[in-house]
Amino acid sequence: MKKFLKGIGIFVATIALVYLIVFVVNLIVASNLRTYIDTFDPVDYSANRIVPVKESDHYSITSDGDIKIMHITDIHIGGGFWSYKNDKKSIYEMISMMQVEKPDLVILGGDNTYCVPGPLYNGGFTFNNGNTAKTVLHIFEHEKVYFSTVFGNHDTESMDYYSRSAVGKIYMRPEYEYCIFEQEFEEASCPTIPSVTNQLIKLKNSDGSIRKLLILIDTNAYKSESFMDSVNWNYDIVHDEQIEWAKNEIIRLSEEEGLSKGTYLKSLLIGHIPIGEYRTAHDILIDTKLDADGNILSFERKPDQEDVYLVDGVWGEKDICIGGYKDDKTPNEKDNLFEVLTTELGSMELMLCGHDHLNNAAVYYKGAVLAYGYSVDNEAYGKTMREYGRQRGATVLTVTSDGSFKRELKNAYLDYGVDTEKFCHVILDADKNADEVRPK
Repeated sequence: MKKFLKGIGIFVATIALVYLIVFVVNLIVASNLRTYIDTFDPVDYSANRIVPVKESDHYSITSDGDIKIMHITDIHIGGGFWSYKNDKKSIYEMISMMQVEKPDLVILGGDNTYCVPGPLYNGGFTFNNGNTAKTVLHIFEHEKVYFSTVFGNHDTESMDYYSRSAVGKIYMRPEYEYCIFEQEFEEASCPTIPSVTNQLIKLKNSDGSIRKLLILIDTNAYKSESFMDSVNWNYDIVHDEQIEWAKNEIIRLSEEEGLSKGTYLKSLLIGHIPIGEYRTAHDILIDTKLDADGNILSFERKPDQEDVYLVDGVWGEKDICIGGYKDDKTPNEKDNLFEVLTTELGSMELMLCGHDHLNNAAVYYKGAVLAYGYSVDNEAYGKTMREYGRQRGATVLTVTSDGSFKRELKNAYLDYGVDTEKFCHVILDADKNADEVRPK
């Protein structure tokens, strides 16, 4: 028995020692990543740059010219020794794009961090998502670029040290001058994972009038904090309480703006996991042929409809993932976000999501454009994304003084001149998706 207990003690002590060594090594890695960030020049803004202002209710961005919002999603900073080189590549690409684009505001589209085991899940082999979030924040502090964020499912995994609420509080620390993230609505009584990245930003003209509302909506993570819900892709949905918060703010601000009853300010929404209408629109436009065992045989493009049609882009993912993915409901019945903000209020004109890294399709669906943004992932999808450059970059939303907007997908290499040989050879001359809208 003594030998057995001694063996158990030695085993536990060995595990503890390995854990301590990995923990210390990852702290050194994080420090080295921040040192690497410091080697870049800050983004060169002119003296009359736009500065967000915190008003009594929300942040506002005011200009008489165009307001440029850069959406960068799924950067997946692993934050550990296993992902160090890939993290540097993502940081290099992000900063290079911002230095050329000089956005008035950046919105991160979620999955900013990816603190999971490596190499099993292509992670960095750290669970310290709080410290990795600080590395993300350091990018913007050093570059002097204003930004906010939504969270994705990977920002707070079941094995991570910090909860969703705790990570949100890190982003709100006063020392981060260029982060304008605010937890404007949090479900303290939420039975699953509290929804914390809900924020409204007013885009205004100098006369004080609101030209557009920018709404960040937390599409949440998994059904619960259990490991099995994450590995089984049991994604949560946008909760009714969040939708009610957004609806009430749109109505209140529209009334304060003096709009007639039943007329509401127009809004642009940014989330992470696509809502069910993304899948419904896909299924209206794409006929999926299956064999007797349910395996995909082919995709057939169906004609556009008057109220549902492809704007641009492709679907490159095998699975079209949405919130409530495994629920026993048709996609457009999983939550009420679209029904309330677009069908009822006529407010939401665009929703922009990430999550599915190989999709960049934008579809007009019954009153709004449902679009995917480019990702910057060099980690989670492995070589699929790291050495393939056609899907990587950013989305730029340009909002004019009359409230109209333009959405542009910009490639990190072709549009921003990022070096394709900096960390590994990136393929640009072969499009993974060829010319097909829905390749198998």
